[in-house]
Amino acid sequence: MSAKPLTLEQQNWLKANATLPAISLFVLLTILCGMFACLFTGLRENLPFIIFLAVSGLLMLAVLAATSLHIYNNLMDLRSGTAQVLEARLAHKRHTSRSPKTFYAEFEGIGSVIIMGDVYETLEEGKIYRVAYSPKTRRGWEIDALP
Repeated sequence: MSAKPLTLEQQNWLKANATLPAISLFVLLTILCGMFACLFTGLRENLPFIIFLAVSGLLMLAVLAATSLHIYNNLMDLRSGTAQVLEARLAHKRHTSRSPKTFYAEFEGIGSVIIMGDVYETLEEGKIYRVAYSPKTRRGWEIDALP
């Protein structure tokens, strides 16, 4: 296993994918907390409303946990400053059916890696590739076929 430094473009991608969700989450939580505070002061005695607040709070905690994990993974890959480089056989490739499509390549010994659509089209199952990827976000940066 070897490593190569992340390019400026790759670093910027990781920064954007850590910063934008953090800003969105902060704004969302601020608005929701303000709304709940206003509603709670007027409807304290209403049991169905209290149950609604409790369920909503749990949902907000789940969203906070998932978003925090996403931010953490991007920051850890950014902090390392390198992409892992391995040679591996492509086991299979797939994509989601929803829009926008997400493309995945499954490599033996690496696992599933998220790739760009133009790279996805060129991959052939069973062929060996040199894969440069970030291990926390599972983002495939460069995938080159080996002879």
